[in-house]
Amino acid sequence: MSRPTHIRPAPLGSVGTGWNKRPVVVAQVPADRPIWFISDLHIGDATPSDVFFGKDRHLMALVERVERADGLMVIVGDAIDFHQAWSFTRVLRAHQELFNSLSRLARRGRLYYVIGNHDYEINLFKEILQFRVCDELVVGDNDALVVHGWQFDPYLRDAIGHGHGWSTNIHHLMERWLGTWLRIPLGEFYTRSNRLLFWLAHKIAWAANGWASGMAKVGFPRSAESLNAYLTYWARSNMGDPMAIFRPAVECLQNSTYRAVVCGHSHLPGIVTYDDGRRYVNTGSWTFASSHYVVFEDGQWICCDWLTGQSFQQHFYEPLLDGALYEKDFWQWWRENYMGMFRFRGGEERRGRLRGWESYVRDYQALSQLQPTRLPQPIAPASLPDATEEAPAAEAG
Repeated sequence: MSRPTHIRPAPLGSVGTGWNKRPVVVAQVPADRPIWFISDLHIGDATPSDVFFGKDRHLMALVERVERADGLMVIVGDAIDFHQAWSFTRVLRAHQELFNSLSRLARRGRLYYVIGNHDYEINLFKEILQFRVCDELVVGDNDALVVHGWQFDPYLRDAIGHGHGWSTNIHHLMERWLGTWLRIPLGEFYTRSNRLLFWLAHKIAWAANGWASGMAKVGFPRSAESLNAYLTYWARSNMGDPMAIFRPAVECLQNSTYRAVVCGHSHLPGIVTYDDGRRYVNTGSWTFASSHYVVFEDGQWICCDWLTGQSFQQHFYEPLLDGALYEKDFWQWWRENYMGMFRFRGGEERRGRLRGWESYVRDYQALSQLQPTRLPQPIAPASLPDATEEAPAAEAG
């Protein structure tokens, strides 16, 4: 496969260039049938570092549900984790039956794909899997604008063409080599390696700021502001706004004529409804324990987890709505959370509830291997004819 050229795409809704120096593609679909949204599958090569966790049968069951409901499926980016798997051949070999199922839906014209920041090989989605590929998708008569969400990421929208691919490759190599997770939020991935990484980041930032201050005193001004800004971005992801996309996405919603903005990228599912009826909708992810999906039908939105049946509204977003989180920087987050001896407050509290991150991953990895027939039916909107029973909520940890 040829190595793509990364460039910064045009602003939302404009005509410019996207991935691979091509024009931005804006598609539109009518809202005359149920539309199912999923995103951030991050399907890899089925090795231990594949965060999809082998939920092939469950995603295939969701595809069958869409087919039975005569619906439309929209994958809102990042279906394949090329950085983890290195090649599409390795991914296809590990998940061939799943891709056959998705392609079957695509051949019937009922699967759209919105490009995400991990989607470097656009042609394979279009030519091999036969998805209908676009950068932005408009639903109905301005019912919703659907984008992956990296466009709202204050770090990634600038870094996308300046080493982001290399840094992501290094990240996956380190996870493979260490056999562990180096992820945000730290409280959910409370590994020794992850704690050490945060500790090292603090020490590097402390040294960089000290050096900049010292150089300024002798007449050679230097700045560590870019490092401080990135670490604050890191910290806010830990405090509840992953990838810091919530505020920019809401600003886009408020400055547009759309009644909803739908995106993924942050892996944080939910629906935030404002007084004027407009909605911010996040499709979550299918990584680790998650199997989130969103359904839009007859002007109504629902967000659920396929495995557990748990539904989501704006619970995860409550801490973001009052704005207090955005008044803190990395240094304040560090003072409030670091407890000494490589211990962090959020992780210590969460570890007490989950018996450690290892059991969290293993419990849900075993769950993801079960056949769909052994799991209760997930919750679906009442208007879908085959939604006959509710699933009891599994322990979310």
